Amino acid sequence: MAALISVSPAAATVTLPPGTIPVPTSGTFLYLSSDPLDFIGQGMEQLYTSPDSSFTASLTGHGRYFTASLLGPDSHFWGVGVAAPEGEALAVGSYVGATSSTLPPPGTPGLSVSGDGRGCNMATGRFDVDELKQAVSGDLLVFQATFEQHCEGADAALYGRIRIENPPPAPDTTPPTLVVPDERTVEGPDDVGTTVPYGASATDDHDPDPTVQCSPESDSFFPVGTTIVTCQASDRVGNVATASFPVHVFPPLQLDASLANAGTVDARTGAATISGTVTCSRDISLVMTVRLTESLGKRAPLTGFYRAPVDCVAPATSWSATVTGQSRLLPGDATVTAFASGCEVVCHSASATSTVHLSAGR
Repeated sequence: MAALISVSPAAATVTLPPGTIPVPTSGTFLYLSSDPLDFIGQGMEQLYTSPDSSFTASLTGHGRYFTASLLGPDSHFWGVGVAAPEGEALAVGSYVGATSSTLPPPGTPGLSVSGDGRGCNMATGRFDVDELKQAVSGDLLVFQATFEQHCEGADAALYGRIRIENPPPAPDTTPPTLVVPDERTVEGPDDVGTTVPYGASATDDHDPDPTVQCSPESDSFFPVGTTIVTCQASDRVGNVATASFPVHVFPPLQLDASLANAGTVDARTGAATISGTVTCSRDISLVMTVRLTESLGKRAPLTGFYRAPVDCVAPATSWSATVTGQSRLLPGDATVTAFASGCEVVCHSASATSTVHLSAGR
């Protein structure tokens, strides 16, 4: 038998008006009775029960929100939502001064009843939570609320009662599903470390709000290097799931580029060979872009371009580029700019500009 969290019925403040349909005292049902001018109920008295209608219901937000919906005969559809004031859980008792249940103002309970395509832009009213039972696992067993709703501030009211009865669940032996990152990699502002945010969450088949705890916590200070974060998720009956992931904190990348002061021009192709070095404090994949310009007095300058990947292996890697232009390059002095860029955790770049003497090659 499932353990219960149970409360007894409270004295009602909402009284259902006399009607022609007997209101059940048990089972799952939605009873509605509206004044003739009420927009939502259209002056009708209605009863939907579990034999003729399909009900879904949940208690979420650490017990703050109750929502229920039903699909009845002839495609009738109704939804009921009540909410405790912010920071509170629903409990047996009376809630007055309610407004629309989706986003009630602070300190205000919420109420929203809609159906068959009709809803209020602004609902006001009150409701009683008559009965509330939960299994220790968090499963909703019994919920009953009696409500009075006024649409758009009208005097006409929609009255009703929603009751949900669920059978006790089977014993819960399944731990929550814990979701953590595979890893987190960040670059710190210095060689010491930095604060690192991360996300960890859990879901559970029975407990709508499993507890998640991680150490070190998100937004803690993590030193340079690798730190293992261990997380634990637990549900109301004590089932536990654990997971861990590494947080890598890199010091700032030191990246620099330089050019050799001499190069060659292939006499057959007119392509220039340029070389240089990139230095890096850790291995990083780069893209090297080289632009060459030769000034020829009053003639238009000759230009060449090169772009290719370069893997910098710490502490330094030499590179060589064959620069080609729209026309043949010539021996002589050229202005060369080399630009190295790469992205890992963040993007980095370095550049060098130098006059390179190009000699004639074979």
